Amino acid sequence: MKTGRIAVLAGMLALVAGLSVLAGWLGHRAEVMRMERTGSATLEQAADWLSGQVDRYRYLPPLIARHPQVLAALQGGAPAREEANRMLETAADVSGALDIYVMDGSGLTIAASNWLLDRSFIGQNFVWRPYFQRAMTGVLGYYHAVGTTSNQRGFYFAHPVRDPAGAIIGAVAVKIDLGRIEDGWRVDRDTLFFSDAREVIFLSSRAELVLRALRPDGPGPIPPGADAAQYAGVNPVPLGGLDPGEVHGRRLWQMSGLAALPARALWLEQPIPTLGLTGNILLDMAPAERQALLWASLTAACAALVILGATVALERRAALRRQLSTEERAKARLEAEVRARTAALSAAVARLENEVSERIATEARLRTVQDQLVQAEKLRALGALSAGISHELNQPLTAIQTLAENGGLLLERGEQARAATNLGRIAELAQRGGRIIRNLRAFARNEAEPATEVDLVAVVGDALDILEQRLAQAGVEVEWDAPRAPVMVIGGRVRLQQVVVNLLGNASDAMEGQPAPRRVVLSLERGAGRVRLRLRDTGPGLADPGRLFDPFYTTKPVGTGLGLGLSISYGIVQSFGGEIRGENASDGGAVFTVELPAVGGASVAA
Repeated sequence: MKTGRIAVLAGMLALVAGLSVLAGWLGHRAEVMRMERTGSATLEQAADWLSGQVDRYRYLPPLIARHPQVLAALQGGAPAREEANRMLETAADVSGALDIYVMDGSGLTIAASNWLLDRSFIGQNFVWRPYFQRAMTGVLGYYHAVGTTSNQRGFYFAHPVRDPAGAIIGAVAVKIDLGRIEDGWRVDRDTLFFSDAREVIFLSSRAELVLRALRPDGPGPIPPGADAAQYAGVNPVPLGGLDPGEVHGRRLWQMSGLAALPARALWLEQPIPTLGLTGNILLDMAPAERQALLWASLTAACAALVILGATVALERRAALRRQLSTEERAKARLEAEVRARTAALSAAVARLENEVSERIATEARLRTVQDQLVQAEKLRALGALSAGISHELNQPLTAIQTLAENGGLLLERGEQARAATNLGRIAELAQRGGRIIRNLRAFARNEAEPATEVDLVAVVGDALDILEQRLAQAGVEVEWDAPRAPVMVIGGRVRLQQVVVNLLGNASDAMEGQPAPRRVVLSLERGAGRVRLRLRDTGPGLADPGRLFDPFYTTKPVGTGLGLGLSISYGIVQSFGGEIRGENASDGGAVFTVELPAVGGASVAA
């Protein structure tokens, strides 16, 4: 009997122990999975933030590479390089870049933002750096390394510098300060670090981990595209005592010797291909172990209470009260977590709404500025045509006055037939003046309607009316065999008229000073649902066809043009679903082609 009771008690104790172990394992696993979810979100946010901080500087090398002072420094002497030094110093201060420098085709640094510092790059040769080598192939170079001159870690972007002929003659490099990036992580409780392809920690929220190797035998092999001096002579020391393990199918960090790091931590990773790095986060396992202990203890207590409650009713009721109390606490914790999650989601939704509103407002401002630029270019063109327009209107007005005076004399003499002829001529001249004024008024109007069906023949005719006097004064002959039937395209009449006026005006300016004949030939053709308007001149041709549509690019003398006409024309044609191209003719002169969507059965008839 006694032996049986002992066996039952032993069985109950074994059951309690087994349940406690199982509950502890389940609690530990649940906490590890929760840690994995929150840790992955934190790591993803940190990786996105790092990528965003680095991407802010991608635009800087291409912009600086186009600066005239950079080209002058590469092609000129000491004065030009000193001016470039000052410009680079200002650019670094404004952008927050650590260093900005210019290298010639051999990799020698000829100008740098740190030119006045002891760690100046001037005179240093970086031909062996991968970012320089990649930039010299014509693409944006990127690399991360420790500076051999400054001994500071940094991300590098490099972009080629081209001469006016398009040949690569050097490169501009920008170095990003990692200190500002790492400062944003110092307050984080969790350990964040980013390792490269050689498994060397390059950035970290813990200074003790920087330039330490994760591999027990030191850095991994040098990958293609890297260099042996990536760490500037520093040999990354392996993290002694690191013994990675596994917990619930997840990677486990196990290490002793660094007080700032947990001895056991959940180790999560996320590749960042755009930076060539891998993000890592260490989550202390202590909460999971406490959770396992808590679940095991609760399970043991509940099992003990159930066993005792089977024999003592009071104990059962007490056990029930304790169980209800435990459930209430769990419910309260769950409700608190739900409220916290709801608040976080509401905040995220509010941030997204603000971002959407800001983007919509920015796009509206951009459209307004674009419309203002188009209107400003039209008014500038009208200003350039003002003298010709005055002459064009003055001629019919003078003739009207003369014919009117003669008509009065003819009526006094009773020659009514001749007086009627004069009146008919006066009506024709008045219609001509009215047509000129209508075209100018339509041209100056700030058109904002959507694209509609437009007769391209009428658009060209209106543009020729506007420019008739200017072209005549410049000695320019216009060959335009206008089709008899309308040629309908998708577009806006006023804006397309601005494009044709701009192309005709540019052709006239290009042929100024050229020997006769100075001629512009206009033609229309259609195919594959498109209508193409071609304009060819007998001028000297295009100096740089590849930059025709760049804003502020002009070959005219200073003060005679802003370089916005072709850029605005390009935007107008593209907004109607069309294309505009410029090229040199094989036998001289320039050829511009404006291609627009045709309307249904539109055709071109001679």
